[in-house]
Amino acid sequence: MPADSTQPTKALADFFPNQRKNLPIALTTEDVKGKTYIVTGATGGIGYELAKHLVRLEASKVIIGARNEERGKATKATIEGDAGRKDVVDIWPLDLASYDSVKAFGKRIETAERIDALVLNAGVSHAGWQVKEGNEAHLTVNFISNYLLAFMALPHLQAVGKTHGITPRLVVVGSMGAFFAGESVKKFPSKDILDDLNDRAKWESDFTNRYSVTKLLEHWAARQLASLRPVSDLGVIVNVVDPGYCKTGLNKELSLWTRAKAWLAKVMLGRTPEMGSRTLVHAVKVGEESHGKYLTSCEIREDHIPEWVTNEAGQAVQKQVWDELLVKLDKIEPGLPSRVIADWA
Repeated sequence: MPADSTQPTKALADFFPNQRKNLPIALTTEDVKGKTYIVTGATGGIGYELAKHLVRLEASKVIIGARNEERGKATKATIEGDAGRKDVVDIWPLDLASYDSVKAFGKRIETAERIDALVLNAGVSHAGWQVKEGNEAHLTVNFISNYLLAFMALPHLQAVGKTHGITPRLVVVGSMGAFFAGESVKKFPSKDILDDLNDRAKWESDFTNRYSVTKLLEHWAARQLASLRPVSDLGVIVNVVDPGYCKTGLNKELSLWTRAKAWLAKVMLGRTPEMGSRTLVHAVKVGEESHGKYLTSCEIREDHIPEWVTNEAGQAVQKQVWDELLVKLDKIEPGLPSRVIADWA
């Protein structure tokens, strides 16, 4: 269990000055030209702005995972029109609330001749308890489905890396909010954590923290994945990026009062979606030194992670969550974890 203090002291101290920074655009046309990128949740917000950057910088192909087909078509038309380029953006259907949709998207990834980065940006923040695929919806969408997609994509990322002599990126879009989940983690059982999080009677009173909890699970799983193999063996760079507090529609389903408070905070401190997207641009660009690391404001900032996340107790919870995730994935797609990490420690 976490230490007595669960506040992300360093991250909080840097939050306000970081929000006001004019962040760099880390990629250039030379970096991007001729390459292929996949971005989920890119019909709006920071994912959309990332896709715009990549198309403008002359990517050969930008594949967008979109839940809404019509919105996807409009996104394609707008991005290509603004960039003056045609047939660059492909829209593939993806609904993270459906494992069948995720598996279909994962299979389609295998048809891509080249992938330079897969950016797992899509996620949800619901106002109330919902159930998707037998789990509370945040758990399904933000955590399990994102790693189902990561596991399905990883062998192909490794294969195209060898074919083209490149090191693809697997970018997990996280949140500093994960570091405010410490009090919830204190309520975790020693085992069956993921099943316990579906106990509505226990957890609904703590629901306002559910987004943060699932972002922490995402963070832990990325660190565990990266810890199992160095880049030289894995062939893929895995990192977690916090885009900061941005003026996006993530909170659109929350209560009117909560949205009003969020609106005021965004007016005062929020980054534009374009500025926030620059953190994703950096995550796509940064090298092996970022493997398994936490990125924020276009920097690697492991010092922002609270001690309770990474100390011995935190690593034990991380490993438990990882093991339970593998069991979940094996039930969703039998044999998938063993095919991907058969000989890993």
